[in-house]
Parts: sequence; structure tokens; C-alpha cells
Amino acid sequence: MNAKRNAKRVLTMVAIVGMMWATGCNRYHVIPDDLKGTVNRAVKYEQVKSSPSSYQGQVIILGGEVLSATRLEDKTRIEVLQLPLMDDLTPVTERTESKGRFVAFDTGTEIVDPAILKEGTPVTIIGEVKSPTEGHVGESQYEFPTLAIRDMTVWNKDNAVGAANRYYAYPAYGSYGYGYGYRPYNFMTGSRVKE
Repeated sequence: MNAKRNAKRVLTMVAIVGMMWATGCNRYHVIPDDLKGTVNRAVKYEQVKSSPSSYQGQVIILGGEVLSATRLEDKTRIEVLQLPLMDDLTPVTERTESKGRFVAFDTGTEIVDPAILKEGTPVTIIGEVKSPTEGHVGESQYEFPTLAIRDMTVWNKDNAVGAANRYYAYPAYGSYGYGYGYRPYNFMTGSRVKE
């Protein structure tokens, strides 16, 4: 009787490992292959905020929630409430963890339509650090760290629970649904925005 129970446990574990392997192979990668060697993941928002000239020209990755998106003559200006990124490069959801704001400009040949970036939309942006942009937050003057977008992922909040549980919840772990967060809608590729 114990041998049958043990065999069933082994088969269950093999099935679980197989599902984990299969979903891991299909997992979305935020950093496209053509940018992997150029992105400096060690640079944090606070570093760029305090000393932008030290990082100018470097390609970094920041995330947060869209505060506004405005179409200008030859580009789109996206203002983002910075939020730390989790291990899978999705922004955390707790706004109190923000260290400030940044702006990102899309100047590519296929310029982003601001209508797809509603306020509150979570994003992960890979971009080249540029000179800070002067602006205002309310009535206070503010110096925004600035990125020229090389790639951007827009995360879909609506699929956060359903997709995470559908793809990453394993019955052996109970109902906790060890997930990676939002399943992304990748609307840009690394080659979309040219320098």
C-alpha cells in the first residue's frame, strides 16, 4: 500500500516539475535579446535622480505607474510614478514605495499613442539616460530623471490574478498561487525606438 502511495507522490512531483519547466520556457522576457548586453540592471532610480550626469548615456531599466502621456510634435512624453521592480521586472503595486517620478520620451518611427497609456497603467521601461527634464509637480519645480525609450512593456492589471493562477499555481502548494505577477502585454520591441 505504501509503495503505491509513494509511486503516486513521485508521479505527482514529476508532473509538477514538468508543468513548471514548460511554463518557464514560455515565460515572457522583459529585456529583449538585442538589449541584454547593454542594459545596466545595477543602476537604481535613486542614483540617477541624485547624479543624472554620472549615468547619462547608460541604458537602464525603470518601472512604475503612468501618471500622464502627452503627444508632442515629434514624440510622446510619458510621466511615470517610479516604483521598485520585483525580480521578474514588474513594478510593485504599493505606491508608498515610490522614490519620485521620471519621464520617458518615445521618439521612434512608430510613436506611442497616449490613449493606450491610461493613468495608473503599470509599465517597465528600458531606456537611455538623458539630461534631466525640468517641470512641475503641482506648483513645485521638479527635475525629472529622463529616459529615451528603447523598449517598453505595458502590464495588464486585469489579468493579474487569473493569469498568474492559471499559469503558475500548482496544486501541491495549496491555494497560494506562486505567480510572477501580471502577464504582460508587450507592445514594443527593442528595435522599435531608434537612437
